[in-house]
Amino acid sequence: MKRLSIGTFIPVLLLTLMLAVLGFTSAYALSLKPVSESPQEVIYPAETASSDQIVRTSSSSVLPVSEPEETIAPMPADESSEPDNGGLADVPPFWMHGSLFVGDEYRSPTLSVKVTVHNDSHEFGRRIMYYVADIHVRDVTQIRTVATHKDFSKARRGRVREMAKGVDALIAISGDYCAARKDSLIIRNGVVYRSKLDDGDVCLLLKNGEMQTIQRKDANLKSILKKDPWQAWQFGPALLDSKGNAIKSFPGSKIRSLNPRCSIGYVEPGHYFFVVVDGRQKDSKGVTLAELAVLMKSLGCRQAYNLDGGASAHMYWKGTIFSDPSGGGRKISDIIYIAKEPYPASQFYCGKEGK
Repeated sequence: MKRLSIGTFIPVLLLTLMLAVLGFTSAYALSLKPVSESPQEVIYPAETASSDQIVRTSSSSVLPVSEPEETIAPMPADESSEPDNGGLADVPPFWMHGSLFVGDEYRSPTLSVKVTVHNDSHEFGRRIMYYVADIHVRDVTQIRTVATHKDFSKARRGRVREMAKGVDALIAISGDYCAARKDSLIIRNGVVYRSKLDDGDVCLLLKNGEMQTIQRKDANLKSILKKDPWQAWQFGPALLDSKGNAIKSFPGSKIRSLNPRCSIGYVEPGHYFFVVVDGRQKDSKGVTLAELAVLMKSLGCRQAYNLDGGASAHMYWKGTIFSDPSGGGRKISDIIYIAKEPYPASQFYCGKEGK
């Protein structure tokens, strides 16, 4: 029998030793319990300049757009500093993380505005360009008016863009040109500047967010003031009847034919529409009052009211005149706009029972 040499025995011994070490290491690793990772804190990016991109849509086609960039303001450090919601704690905010612009839409805890542009050649048998702002607010004080003079009854003419920029409006449209008439009702931002009635229909925005239109023959000044409205306009006419149907005939109006138009519509407390129609142009002739009524009805409005149109019809959005006013537009005395924040300590929450 042959003897094993030392040269043969040493490699076998080393191999045996290595296998033993590997086995021990594997057993120790399997015996370890996994350690759970603690969640990382979410850090919101600092607010940057909002995108100027606008999503333009129409009833017949949608222009392609790139993926919008989000601009998110930092969340408030102290949640207890949020304003009291007047007993509406069960109503969620529109957006949880401060203010946000995404292309054609703006959101905040108290506000949502989405703007679309429509190039329609089917609804009325001619091509029209119109702009729709779908607005949701929790507090009626975010629907405000401003004029070229602090006393609306003494307002002079000014540019829509300048008035809107002066109050940092999110979006604005032409008002009722209150300075052009001496005997119209003027109630703005809860203040009565003139308590008279002329021959136009009346539109009231109450402090609970409800909007009412009253035909002139049914308007009573004492009854109107008793409602304690937040805003009152007298231009008109009203576009929908008491049942929300489009009015077809406007015998008392002198502006029934094709024209640029501006209108405010109402769905329910807190939900409104601003609508501006371009007119007197090759690509947009405008609409009649009856057609404007049909348009407002198609948006789901229960009440709608015609505001100052023609060359006065403007829509201001994202810091500029977004519509295409006839002849470049003209100076007017007042605008209706949406403020980014409600008045401090306001109790005028939309849907809250009012007078």
